[in-house]
Amino acid sequence: MLRLSSNTTLFLKLFLPVFWTTVMVGVTLVAWFAPEHYFGGVPLQSLRYGVLFLLLTGVGTFWLAFWPLKRIETDGEFLYVTDYFRTARYNLLQDVEEIRESRFLFLKVCSVRLRGAGIFGRRLRFVASRKQFDTFRREFAGAVKFG
Repeated sequence: MLRLSSNTTLFLKLFLPVFWTTVMVGVTLVAWFAPEHYFGGVPLQSLRYGVLFLLLTGVGTFWLAFWPLKRIETDGEFLYVTDYFRTARYNLLQDVEEIRESRFLFLKVCSVRLRGAGIFGRRLRFVASRKQFDTFRREFAGAVKFG
């Protein structure tokens, strides 16, 4: 079994959003419910709205950028896709239309486009393991379309 996804996927999809959101919810609750004398008597209105804005912006970013990430593995015949809660199996040659690569900061983000809609949709995104993905790309260069 060849794992195409990087181990970073689990960190970005689950650990970072849960940890950050937990900390920011705590900070937001303190900013909204702690008496002003805890903060030296300064007016807290702008701090409260700033922290709330930061919390909502972070949760929105995690939801849009990291939640769609999937873990992808292959055995040469099938592509196994999981979101760590459910798993789907797609035939590599019949169901996969193309695989595209792009760079985001220091990560290689790939997108698998299926011929039809699957349980995770038609487009599956994952953070690729550079070494494993390059091995996959060499072995399946003629069978799968890379964009």
